Amino acid sequence: MSIPQVGAFFAPTHDTPDHIALAESLGFASAWVYDSPLLYDDPFVTLARAAERTSSIGLGVGALVPGLRTPVATAAALRSLAALAPGRLRAAVGAGFTGRFTLGLPPVSLRRLEREVRDLRALVRGEAAEHPEGGATIAPIPVRGAPAGADLPIYVSCRGPKAQALAGRLGDGALTGIFSPGGLGAIRAGVGPDMPLAVHAIAAVAEEGEPLDSPRLRAAVGPVIGVAFHAFAEQPWRVEGLDAEARAAAEDYMAWAAELPAGRRHLELHRGHLIELVHERDRELVTPENIRRFSFCGTAEELRGRAAELAEMGAGELLLQPGGDVPDELRRLAEALLPA
Repeated sequence: MSIPQVGAFFAPTHDTPDHIALAESLGFASAWVYDSPLLYDDPFVTLARAAERTSSIGLGVGALVPGLRTPVATAAALRSLAALAPGRLRAAVGAGFTGRFTLGLPPVSLRRLEREVRDLRALVRGEAAEHPEGGATIAPIPVRGAPAGADLPIYVSCRGPKAQALAGRLGDGALTGIFSPGGLGAIRAGVGPDMPLAVHAIAAVAEEGEPLDSPRLRAAVGPVIGVAFHAFAEQPWRVEGLDAEARAAAEDYMAWAAELPAGRRHLELHRGHLIELVHERDRELVTPENIRRFSFCGTAEELRGRAAELAEMGAGELLLQPGGDVPDELRRLAEALLPA
């Protein structure tokens, strides 16, 4: 039974560099961190600290969102990281979820996303690009001791068909989530047969006979249930493909979210994103059925079977995010899914 390569994903906090070092020692192929400045630590600082604690594990940041910083600043950070971890760095660029919604803004347009990918690729390599504010030609002009350029893969985060087409046309790879409208097969078809495809999931290993909503598993994967419903509230089109029961729950949740204070709704809705459950309304949604729907959670045998199915659908890499007691859950995932 063949399964994808297995990496780890983290919401960057102060302890994440140590968690990445642990992931390397356990045999994970890569470790990625999010970019959502109002929620987490800075991803570039986090990966710089991790680079100094590790020697072989791949490092990734994503999804970088246009507008959170200029391409000039992002490219400088990526060049610096590439110098700290030669040959180990990847970046993913996306239109934005919480990186934009916590600002009270919608995702950026695909045109802007495409320009960001092109500008970043050029500036990271040390080549010229046009400044987005005025069209003037800009290029890195590093002083002695600063990195002049790097060649690193830039992935495109994609869910819908247009973003998939952009990834297939412009990306060095594609990044998506395990729960996607139309399923993973639709994304593989959208990005093309040869595009490297990485799939992210919140994951935990259940003991034989352990209920999926046990306290440990609720802590490990429960927050992603809240995030799934946050997404329905922000982008109602995401209910596409839900069964009738889940769709009804999503519609009830959207009605609840609409009653949050208008001037702070964008801040209140996303508290604890992928780390903890803040709202009682979110806690009520952490049921065995929703854990099955929205997370990668089950016994070791079940997870190996699901991973093999993802490989058959075109996933080349499975990026698993542990929650709750992160070191313990990392060890459980490694034991279940990594070669002995």
